Amino acid sequence: MTKIIKMESQNATDERIDAIYKITKNAFALYKDNLHAEINLSALSETKKDILNDIKNNTVYAAEKNDVILGSLRIERLSDDVAYLYRFAVDTDERNKGVGKDLLSYAVEECEKLRYACIALHTNSKYYKLARYYYGMNFYVHSTDNSRGYIRALFIKELKDVTDIDISCALKK
Repeated sequence: MTKIIKMESQNATDERIDAIYKITKNAFALYKDNLHAEINLSALSETKKDILNDIKNNTVYAAEKNDVILGSLRIERLSDDVAYLYRFAVDTDERNKGVGKDLLSYAVEECEKLRYACIALHTNSKYYKLARYYYGMNFYVHSTDNSRGYIRALFIKELKDVTDIDISCALKK
């Protein structure tokens, strides 16, 4: 059974950081391949120090089974209402086994407990499998832009029935 843990300074062992680093690199290399464009993705130049910084300053969740990290994602508080999800990655050997769904569902529940109005994330709008995945998790496309050299979709998942959520902070990510 997959266990979801919140990464904090005291449990951020070198082994866990190494696993998150490797999983993120592999997942975003695959993501880049699906862009069909020669662009730089910041996730591919991330260091282990960057991961530790995210653990200290944002929220990092990891999926773990038998003390082995299988995936992770990060949440940044953009405002009282908006949580921004980024660096969502699952070990390539664990894809389509429910790890990502468990991880994302847990993060959504935690964001609901923290009373966010919505969760925002960006992804390649042409990566159909990924876009369908987010639709299946009740996210919707708010808008698109080409600021990174490919068409990025801003996906939103509403957590409260509010019609006037200011998501301008997510548009800048």
